[in-house]
Amino acid sequence: MSIKSRRELANKPKLLVVDDEPDNLDLLYRTFYRQFKVLRAESGYAALEVLTKHPDVAVIISDQRMPGMSGTEFLRQTADQYPNIMRIILTGYTDVEDLVGAINQGKVFKYVTKPWEATDLKIVVTQALDAHQLLRSRTEELERVLQQETLLNAMTNTIRGAATAQSMMQTVVETVGQHMGADICVLQPLGEALDAVTSTIYTAVALPLSAAGLLQQPHALAWEVKEMTALSLDDEDTLTVESQNLAALDVQATLLVPLISKQQPLAVLALHRCGTTDTWSDGARQLLATVADQTALALSQAITYEQIQALARREQLLNAVTQAIRSSLEPQAIFAAITHELGQVLSVDSCVLSLWTAVDDYMQCVGLYEAPAQEGFESHIAEDEAGLPRSQTPIRSNPVLQELLTSKQPIQIDDLSQRPEMTVQDQPLQAGGARSLLVVPLISEGEIIGSISLRHIRHPHPWRPGEIDLAQSVAIQAAIAVQQSRLYQKTRQQTEQLMVLDRQKTEFFQNISHEFRTPLTLTLGPLEAAVNQSRGLDFEESTIALRNARRLLRLVNQLLDLQRLDAGRMQPTFRPVNIEAFIKDVVTAFQPYCERQGLRLETRLTASPTVFLDLEKFDKVLYNLLSNAVKFTPEGRADSM
Repeated sequence: MSIKSRRELANKPKLLVVDDEPDNLDLLYRTFYRQFKVLRAESGYAALEVLTKHPDVAVIISDQRMPGMSGTEFLRQTADQYPNIMRIILTGYTDVEDLVGAINQGKVFKYVTKPWEATDLKIVVTQALDAHQLLRSRTEELERVLQQETLLNAMTNTIRGAATAQSMMQTVVETVGQHMGADICVLQPLGEALDAVTSTIYTAVALPLSAAGLLQQPHALAWEVKEMTALSLDDEDTLTVESQNLAALDVQATLLVPLISKQQPLAVLALHRCGTTDTWSDGARQLLATVADQTALALSQAITYEQIQALARREQLLNAVTQAIRSSLEPQAIFAAITHELGQVLSVDSCVLSLWTAVDDYMQCVGLYEAPAQEGFESHIAEDEAGLPRSQTPIRSNPVLQELLTSKQPIQIDDLSQRPEMTVQDQPLQAGGARSLLVVPLISEGEIIGSISLRHIRHPHPWRPGEIDLAQSVAIQAAIAVQQSRLYQKTRQQTEQLMVLDRQKTEFFQNISHEFRTPLTLTLGPLEAAVNQSRGLDFEESTIALRNARRLLRLVNQLLDLQRLDAGRMQPTFRPVNIEAFIKDVVTAFQPYCERQGLRLETRLTASPTVFLDLEKFDKVLYNLLSNAVKFTPEGRADSM
């Protein structure tokens, strides 16, 4: 038989003839084989077996009187199991009761008496075929309308009950996949929708592990199209990289349904059938077009609403971070607020703020937020440096940080299992290592001063542009906070240094006051006594007064010298110095301190020639002389050198 003959035979309607007489079967075959694909059975039981293999039979011609199972009983069973088949009964009897039973129980379309006229029987069978086709078309139409109503009602409930655009997409893809008999159904966002939602996948077939991995690559399961397109992957004209990937899933037929919103592609719905080349009917395509329009409208509204909410959350987060920076001078409180707010808004498992530069050896964790590991656990928010983890991996050995130093751009890794070379177990987390990672640099004056690391631990997470932009905005504020913190620390240190200098200045003036008062007292005492007694000074009192007056003059000159040294206006002069007298003056200055401390000061000076001193080196010479002339023993006794 030629290919053309086989195709014509496959397109012919099927006719089942049942009779216990082989001659009658042959006669009926010869009568109808040109118009029908004729199936034969010699009993009711055999005919039921034929129907299990060929449920698409259009017309049955059955004899009434047959051994084992009558034609009426056979047709009654077919009426229950195959209601769309047209049934014709042949009878050689004209008993009214038998005819009424056959019509009522077997739901007979027509009855024909034996012997029959071939022309009349052909007319009856043709009428039965027309009735069958009309009934089938109406049944298919009713089924299509029912399916459409069921699917539209399910879609309406899905759209109304969805909490987010992402959950709505997941429910849509599952509902469409189940109602339309797809083995794999993918809803892939396009264009601006990629910023708000990710692709969702429904599968109705068990896939091998090697093929299941392709489901993590949504772009391999859907194409961007502008109108509904049916693809057959066995057609060489449609072979692409995507279709070659689908071949691993045994996909044989694909229907792509675009979701259009405001004349722009919002998403594409891809339905795939595995192991069969059966395509979707025209009615199914019309239904999918209606569903696509409804879904596109609802999805566009949901995405717009979530985008508005995301902008509101972003502004709220930035305001909270800015407020934390303005309202607190404690760096640890600011860093804890930044990581906590950002971690909660982006719903990550971990958010870490670390300070480091290219020349550092290790990172310094200054802010940490960890989401609860499970219900009943508290979030980990370190309020002080003692509660923060320590970096274990050197910066030079961290591939993520090295790439960050090179690019100075955010590094996003949706699934670290696909990039094992970037996996670094550093900061201890509640649930082990990360599965998805986003690292954003903190940049000040063109150089990296730290980073913010966002982690998802349990599942891969495709980082959307909106999330990256938000993290970058927070990183800018964090860099400002770091610089503000460092400026605050520097100012605080300078303030402390000024306070130390102020205390030293106070002590200096207290010492000066004491030193001035001692010679003044020794000078004024004899003078006041002489005036009060109306007498002159004797030699001893005059000596004391003169010595202390010179001592006071020397102190005043030293203060003036210090002031000129500080102002840079000291001019060196040279004069002879009596070392013995100089040493005595020094010992005399230190003697009161030693007496107050219970120390005994002894001096010993060897003969030496007169020397000239450079006044600029006065302090150094004085220090050296004191160091060599006086040595205090641990027992409190001062020995001269």
